[in-house]
Amino acid sequence: MSSYKDHILARSHRNPCIDGLIKHLEDARVSRAPSTIVAIDYLPHSTKPPKSPYCRTVPEAELSRVLHDTSSVNGRILLVEDIQPRLVHLLGGALGLDPLFFAGHISTDAKDVEKGPASPSLALFPSQIAERGLLHLHYQQVVDLGSADDFKDCSYNLHTNSNIPRNVRRLPHLAGRQLGLARRCISAVVKNVGDSQSWTCLILCDSPINTLIGIDSSGQQRTYASRPLHRGFEDFFEPPPYDSAASPAGHDQTPPAERSTLDSLVRYFCNKPPPGFQAASPSILSLGYYPTRIALAEWNIYIRLVSRYFKYHEYTIQDNDTRLHDNDIADLQRWRRRTMQSQKKLTMLSTFIEYWLPEETEKRHWEQALKDIDYIRAELEQTHRSLEQVIPVVASMVQLLETRRSIMKATNVTKLTYTALIFVPLSWVTGLFSMAEGYSPGGDRFWVYFATALPVLGVALLGSAVEWSRAAAWLKGIIADMFKWQLADKKRKMQVGSV
Repeated sequence: MSSYKDHILARSHRNPCIDGLIKHLEDARVSRAPSTIVAIDYLPHSTKPPKSPYCRTVPEAELSRVLHDTSSVNGRILLVEDIQPRLVHLLGGALGLDPLFFAGHISTDAKDVEKGPASPSLALFPSQIAERGLLHLHYQQVVDLGSADDFKDCSYNLHTNSNIPRNVRRLPHLAGRQLGLARRCISAVVKNVGDSQSWTCLILCDSPINTLIGIDSSGQQRTYASRPLHRGFEDFFEPPPYDSAASPAGHDQTPPAERSTLDSLVRYFCNKPPPGFQAASPSILSLGYYPTRIALAEWNIYIRLVSRYFKYHEYTIQDNDTRLHDNDIADLQRWRRRTMQSQKKLTMLSTFIEYWLPEETEKRHWEQALKDIDYIRAELEQTHRSLEQVIPVVASMVQLLETRRSIMKATNVTKLTYTALIFVPLSWVTGLFSMAEGYSPGGDRFWVYFATALPVLGVALLGSAVEWSRAAAWLKGIIADMFKWQLADKKRKMQVGSV
């Protein structure tokens, strides 16, 4: 029987977009930190109500046994944070997962077409991914990197220190604060295990971004601290009553900034079943509701950030004497490209929801989610149109500003030239009389210095004011006329002599 690794290699011949997964599994430079695994079991005959499933942390050494022990559970949600390559082989082989699921979660970069195959999110149509039941929630997380002074010699590209390195883009600083955009992904798939009616939902998520790695101007690798902006996304979970909120018993009072994505998912699933959830046979949408809401909450922060940077560049245009540079055009073009990519990711999500929505018994929550997606896309589309209009204007202003700077430089050079023209003749005349004391200031022949220097200065200034090209043409004309006059005079004398 072939291994799951052989299965991945065989599929890569049919689907080149899996090459990113193969390179990741074989990359020895990738971190191999332990993954966190949490199992949420739904027991068939448990005395607990369905809204209180059995939650436990699973050590990696026991994962294989847990995957094959399905007789005692109705179903299981298996959450894996920062998945390791060896867990890809274990989970993929035990659950019979499509390699596209892992490839779509791990490969999130948009490579140039000439450098390699695209990631599954770009290589496949949204409908193809939806038909396979592979839910990939790609989003951007806004991170606070601290003071902008610490990043003066840092590169634009950063990445996380995790088993799946995520790219982080350093943004222009705002009010002395350095912000960044981190690629994030939550993936979910549901599989029936073996011949039993038990189901397993595998959810993959990224670890918290506490440390970033970058390269400074000297080429040295440096680490930077990171945290979610303003304590993270807004909690969408139903708040507890006022009387119970005063006491933290039974409620997780930890803010999102201090919780990982894994902690948030465990809290949501263990406290309340998602809309439309049926423990006997849940749908992919019901199990993907909480991950989708987390991603949309992060997208809401993202559109506020886009609006803030657009406002920043509006003030840059108004203060063009000191702030408008070529870097502003490059940054505006990056934001235009980001808005286009963001709309594509949201289109993929809405396509997935619309494909599976007819099978849902409770459609109201997903209809509201689709409206939220449309709201985010409308905001991004409006910003994209504004960027399309403002980029040509900024480019023209930068060109005019560069022309103005060139004229100012030419004016300064002219002033410096006149200063030199005045200084050089005077200093030369000073050198002529430097050997005699009578010509020094206060001497009886000091007037000779001015009598000599002023005419020399006049000649120098007059020479600088003359257009030598026209003077040369004038002089050339005079010489030609003289030759003509001499030739005519010579002919006249020859005619007189012959007579």
